[in-house]
Amino acid sequence: MMAVTTLGGTEPEPSSEVFAAMRRQGSFSIHAMLGTLFLIVLGTGIFRAIDNGLVASSASKVQISFWNGFTGPDGIVMLSMIERFNKANPDINVSMQRIPWATYYNKLTVAGTDGRGPHLFVVHASTLPRIRRAGFISNSANLYSGPDAINSDDFDPYVLDQVRFGDVYDGVPLDIHPQGLYCNAEMLRKAGIVDADGKPRAPRNKKEFMDALRAMTTQPKEANDKIWGYALTNWGSNIRSLIPQFGGRYLDEDGNADLNSPENIEALEFLGSLTKSKLVPPPENGLGWFGYRQKKVAMVWDGVFMLGDLLRLNDMEYIGAPVPTIGKQPGTMADSHVLCIRKGIRNDQRFAVEKFVRFVSDNSLEWAGAGQVPARKSIRAMPGFA
Repeated sequence: MMAVTTLGGTEPEPSSEVFAAMRRQGSFSIHAMLGTLFLIVLGTGIFRAIDNGLVASSASKVQISFWNGFTGPDGIVMLSMIERFNKANPDINVSMQRIPWATYYNKLTVAGTDGRGPHLFVVHASTLPRIRRAGFISNSANLYSGPDAINSDDFDPYVLDQVRFGDVYDGVPLDIHPQGLYCNAEMLRKAGIVDADGKPRAPRNKKEFMDALRAMTTQPKEANDKIWGYALTNWGSNIRSLIPQFGGRYLDEDGNADLNSPENIEALEFLGSLTKSKLVPPPENGLGWFGYRQKKVAMVWDGVFMLGDLLRLNDMEYIGAPVPTIGKQPGTMADSHVLCIRKGIRNDQRFAVEKFVRFVSDNSLEWAGAGQVPARKSIRAMPGFA
C-alpha cells in the first residue's frame, strides 16, 4: 500500500500499478504519465461570479497583477494561457510576475500585509495555513456557487479540504504534483538493471536502490568525469518523501511538532548515511537535477513538474517510477498550487480575477503540459490527458 505525506499525515494508496506509462520509448505521452503518477496521491490526498452587475468598462482595461513562483518551463505555459485570456478579454489585462520560490513567500507576505500585494497569487497547499494567518487572503467561496461556478464535486475531497477552513475557501486548487523517481534508462541498461525482456527497470525497494546506486557510480581517474548513481535534488522534498515510508509525521495528536520522532529520525539517518558514505555528490557540487540532465547522475527524486524540462531534451532516454520503498511501506510527498485572491480589491478587479481563475481552472489540461496533474477530475478524464 502506498502512503503519501501531505499537510499532516499519511493514508493508504489503493493501487501499485502507477508508473506503467512513464517510460519514454520513442512515443511518449506526458499526459498518460501524469495520469498514472497521480494515482500515488488519488487515494490519499495531498494535501460565482459576482452578481452585482458590475462590468469592467471597455474604455479602460482592468489591470490584474498575478504573482507566482513559476520560474521554470511551467512559467512559459502559464504565460501562454495568460496571453490567450487577455486576447479573449480585451477589457482585462493580466500581468504575471514570477519570483523564485526561495524568496517568494517572504515578498508575498510583506506586500500582502501592507496592502500592496498582487490581486491574484499562488500558494502551495502545504503553506496555505501559514500564509492565511497573515490575513490578506480573501474568501473564494463564491467561485464554487452560481451559474458560472467551479463544481466543488469535481475535486477529490482531500484536495479540496486543503483550501477549506470551515465555510471559508481560501482558493481554487489548480494541480497536484507528487514526487517520483527519474532514471537514466541508458545507464540502467549498461549496469544490467533490466527486466526479463531486457528493458531498463527502476529500483523498487531499498536493496534494489542501493545496488543500482553503486552499480551506476563510476570511479574514473579524473573527478570531473565521475558518474553518480544518485544525487539529492531538493533536500527538503527528498526527506519528506521518506517520512511517510517510515511511519513518521510532522505533528502529534495535540498539534505539537513531532519532528524528532524515532520514525522521522530513521528517515533522516538514511539520507545522512548516503552523504557520510560519500555515495552521493556533496551539496557544493551543485549536481542534483542539473547533473541528471547532463548525464552525470543516473537517478534523482523530483516532482512531476520537471517533466517539462526533460521533454526539451532530444538525446536522453529516461523512465519514471515511484520513489523506491526505503522504509516500511511505499510513500511519497505531494503538494498543490492554489489560486488565491487578495482581500480589499475593487469590485471590477474581483470580477476580472474570478473570470481569470475560472479560465485557468477550466483550461488546466493546457497546464498539464507543464508537468502537472490537474486537480479537477473532469480534466483528468479528458482524452487529451489519457
